Amino acid sequence: MDKELILIMKLLLERTLLTIRELEDATGLSTRQITYRIEKINDLLKSKKAQSISLKYNKEIILSPKTKDAIIEIINQFDLEKYYYLSKDERLIFIYLTLFINLDYTSLNHFTSSMKVSRSIVLLDLKELKHILGKDGIVIKNNRTHGYYLDGSEMVIRRQMIKFIIGTLSTNHDYKIFNFFIDEYKLDSFDNSKEIIAKLAHKHNIKFVEDRLQEFIYIFIFLKARMTSLKTNAYKIPNLPNISIMKSLKEYSFTESLLHSYNNGDKIKPFDVSYISAWIIGISVGNINENTEDILIITEIVFNVMTRFESLSGFHYVDRIKIFEQLYAHFRPAYYRLIFKLPIFNPLCERVKEEYNGLYKLVSETMKPISQQYNLEMTDDELAFLTMHFGAILFNGKKYMIPPKKTALIVCSGGVGSSAILYTELKNLLPEINFLLPIELSKLKDIDEHVDIIFTCNNNTEIMKSGLPVIVVSPVMTLKEKYQVKREVSIRLNNAFAKEPRTDEIINIVKKYATINSESMLYNELQSYLSKIENVTVKSDINLMLSNIVNQNLIRLKVMANDWEDAIRKSASVLYENNIVTAQYIESMIKYAKESGPYIVITKHVALPHAKPEDGAKKTAIGICVLKQPIEFGNKDNDPVKYVFCLSAIDHESHLQAMAELLELLERDEFYDILNNAEDPEAIMKYIRSYEINNMNKKSIKKSI
Repeated sequence: MDKELILIMKLLLERTLLTIRELEDATGLSTRQITYRIEKINDLLKSKKAQSISLKYNKEIILSPKTKDAIIEIINQFDLEKYYYLSKDERLIFIYLTLFINLDYTSLNHFTSSMKVSRSIVLLDLKELKHILGKDGIVIKNNRTHGYYLDGSEMVIRRQMIKFIIGTLSTNHDYKIFNFFIDEYKLDSFDNSKEIIAKLAHKHNIKFVEDRLQEFIYIFIFLKARMTSLKTNAYKIPNLPNISIMKSLKEYSFTESLLHSYNNGDKIKPFDVSYISAWIIGISVGNINENTEDILIITEIVFNVMTRFESLSGFHYVDRIKIFEQLYAHFRPAYYRLIFKLPIFNPLCERVKEEYNGLYKLVSETMKPISQQYNLEMTDDELAFLTMHFGAILFNGKKYMIPPKKTALIVCSGGVGSSAILYTELKNLLPEINFLLPIELSKLKDIDEHVDIIFTCNNNTEIMKSGLPVIVVSPVMTLKEKYQVKREVSIRLNNAFAKEPRTDEIINIVKKYATINSESMLYNELQSYLSKIENVTVKSDINLMLSNIVNQNLIRLKVMANDWEDAIRKSASVLYENNIVTAQYIESMIKYAKESGPYIVITKHVALPHAKPEDGAKKTAIGICVLKQPIEFGNKDNDPVKYVFCLSAIDHESHLQAMAELLELLERDEFYDILNNAEDPEAIMKYIRSYEINNMNKKSIKKSI
């Protein structure tokens, strides 16, 4: 039974209505491939004496309750199968893990007999794996003494193993390859390890993010196999900051107890105990109420991140303590992942960068000096997780006119970031529903409140058995996915969506009377148009560009100022004169600048004063002021200030893309040349518009490639 077959069955369970076209979009398979697999599913259903799936192109596939039960049973049976054929990607992982655990001698016969494939296939797989590993400096070598083995940086070799595991579990939610490997080489039992870890976690008060516990168990089993191998060569221990603190942490004590539970655990080096401990912290949840030895350094990082983001974004925190605790919960594990260079996989990374482009750029800019200060190399995946946190902070707390009628529960075991942003996204999308706070799957049985519908990011058959309507969603949804969620909720709760127009039906009507040049493009555009239903945020509404919020009337050149306060007043005067802010807004900017100190000086010679929307912002705009003589603002790193950008924002969202664009310009020397040498404001506006056009052209070229 192949994975595509399982994927199609899971999609059929997730949605009430599903067409062949939607299956094509979700799986990447062709109509022929989907038809073939549904025929296979029907054969399996026949053996269960369940109704077959009726297959008509552009007609919805609707399953009977008995058919759904049969599909759940088939999926569960697949999970219990012991032997199966490895796919190409699984063979690459199997080969790497075989080399990773350091057998006494590894030959081609190991691979051919274990994977049940020919020598020629193994040689082709080895060639491809060498190419993949070579990008990170890992080499597969072969000699008479050791056979095949890995050569390269020990930290990079470990990192690659972890990437294989978290990538497979996060993307495919498929653990069978790892169980197959453990059985083949008689490694530590997964179930036994899980039992030991669960007991010790309770004893040492370690809280794992639910989905990450399974991931950790596999990583631990394979790491221990390598660390205890007599063949492991001595490696240079890297010089990492604050590593001595780790011996005082409960995660280190947990790791020591865990290793002592195994006969060969005493063979593992002290640094490797810290390495495993770092991984445990990296997949746990930070808690500011725990008085750990590292609390001061994590607190300092979070404070700096919050302050700099506030300065760059124009956002003012309402509940600083709550936001601090949320960010602390994320940054403590992130800190250890970063200093030990442990990989993390964010399946939503590319989507976050696309859907929250402006916010992602602001977060990236926020982290640049902080990463340098603490020697942390931020990856795109880490930045995307942090963007999700700030997205939840920025877009939360909106008020709605429709009173809640139904109660929904979010079951999301992917951690604080994904559950926070999913909670916010669904509240904004479905204001007529009352949402309980997100929980992990293990807590589902403890819920006492009445629940009408469940939302989850995990395709889990156990949730499907709850008897409640279950909708599988992504924490970051495209416009099309929001439309599908609205449709599914309406059907599950009151069937109101049956009155909504359907894309496929519209296309069929058009076909009767006109020739369609590109059906796929028409389908996507109609889907986008029909998706603009009430309460769905249309991206264009929150993507104001810099040229949309600044014009030549808001630019002043060669301005004389006596001090920093006078500089802000004169810079903000253009906003007041153009009826963009009230006089009180300017006074509030001065007040916040005094309270926060020199943090409004965001980079060399640049200040970005702003106040809260409720302080008197009438429109979203930026005033640009170039001082004739630079002024000291009290920031020893970035003084004196010559350029003052006064921000007026009427909300927390609409200006984010423009702010991201401004920050990009502030990294370009030629922008400062224009500011310094422009004879009139129009020259600055011309440069900004030209920059935006070039950026749009680059994006268009990139999309077309």
